[in-house]
Amino acid sequence: MRRTKFLTRTAYALALSLATVAAAGLVAVPAEAQKKDDKKAAPKGPQPTKGFIPAYNETKTALDAAAKRPDVIAAKAKVSEKDRAVRAASGRTAREAARAQHEAAIAELGALLTAEKAKVETALTKIGSDGDKFFGGQLTLDYGNLATDKVSQRRGIVAMIDSGHVPAEQLGRFNYFAGTLAYEAKDFVAAETALKAAVAAGSNSKETLVMLAEAQNSGGRTTDALGTLKSLVDNAAAAGQVPDLEWLERGVVLSYQAKMLAESTDWAIRRVEFHPSQASWVAAGQLMRAAYDYNGGDSLDVSRALDRAGALNSSTQPVQREYVEYLQAVVGKVGVLYPGEAVKVANQGVKVTALQATDPFVRDALAEANRRVAADRASLPGLERDARAPAAQLRTVLIAADTLLSYEQADKAAELYQIALGKPGADASAINLRLGIALTKLGKAPEAEAAFGKVTGPRQSIARLWTLVAKGKVVPTT
Repeated sequence: MRRTKFLTRTAYALALSLATVAAAGLVAVPAEAQKKDDKKAAPKGPQPTKGFIPAYNETKTALDAAAKRPDVIAAKAKVSEKDRAVRAASGRTAREAARAQHEAAIAELGALLTAEKAKVETALTKIGSDGDKFFGGQLTLDYGNLATDKVSQRRGIVAMIDSGHVPAEQLGRFNYFAGTLAYEAKDFVAAETALKAAVAAGSNSKETLVMLAEAQNSGGRTTDALGTLKSLVDNAAAAGQVPDLEWLERGVVLSYQAKMLAESTDWAIRRVEFHPSQASWVAAGQLMRAAYDYNGGDSLDVSRALDRAGALNSSTQPVQREYVEYLQAVVGKVGVLYPGEAVKVANQGVKVTALQATDPFVRDALAEANRRVAADRASLPGLERDARAPAAQLRTVLIAADTLLSYEQADKAAELYQIALGKPGADASAINLRLGIALTKLGKAPEAEAAFGKVTGPRQSIARLWTLVAKGKVVPTT
């Protein structure tokens, strides 16, 4: 699975956190014996058995001494240097080479600590109680931190959790560490179990939930992963915060890779809602077309939304494709469906260099549109008059409304769409979508949102996109 930037940062933060677990006072150190005047004092925290104390003390002394040896200090510095190189590397080849050097440095460090590792293993054979298991886990974690040995780090943390002696207020944090290390080891089932335990223990930070989502996805549970990411987004939004772009992008990617096109569209629209960049707007339009295979009219309304949002003001490859989609929709299958809009789209596309005036399709569409636009515009009063006649058929009303909308006469178009809704055979979803578009162009956001709220079926995604336009979630101007 592709490692996200977030996970790279998390792995580094984990290493730093693990190194401070013992220093943070989360664990106790067993005493060889209580002083005589302390015999009546109630024991605090886990207590080792008498048979384990000597092994613990001997091993802890050896680990502390090793941490001060010049050869170990130098080897650890080299590991840190190579770790920084991994994080700074750019490109697959460079990253792989840097990782190989990092792993080699870890192996060199481990070779210097074989005696200490053996002492840890010997101490573990002396465990006789849950208290011993807790302190044995601490020794294993200490060795893992010293040797940068993730296997030992995970083993130690799991032992401490299993002992039942991790303080309740730290249980979420320990399970987060265990889950992250399990994820690093590609043990995704264990990772999900531990991370869910972390959440249950109160560790529901964004780091924990993102890691849980990645573990679920890597374990083949994409639907659950998307649900976890959704809770992150919803929680942030409910708190009045802007959800991280990375969460929304991950939702788009995971759902698209799983061929969950409707879900990927939903995630793309939510990304537009919170991060309305040109890229997010264009991607939303393209994902919607892939998911629902819209016809010419519906595809046209997607293009209009992108244009209204300011997402078609460049010549990037995705925008070029959008201009082709837009021009094809206004041209239609026979002649030019909306000459005035065709002229506008073609000229705008050429101006931003997303379309080429010499392209045969663009050249011919523009020539035909220019030839017809004057007569088409002159026909508008007659179309409107016929549409307003009491006996006008639904088709007559819709042709007039759609044509007026294409010429930016949104006020008259909105009135005709209202009339169309009362005609027999009216497709309420299709008409409310166009009504909402007209109202948006008139600046009547509440009325537009009300109309969009009545749109159902595949067009609902288009209505959601236009709702964001009505709310002003457009591409920021520079």
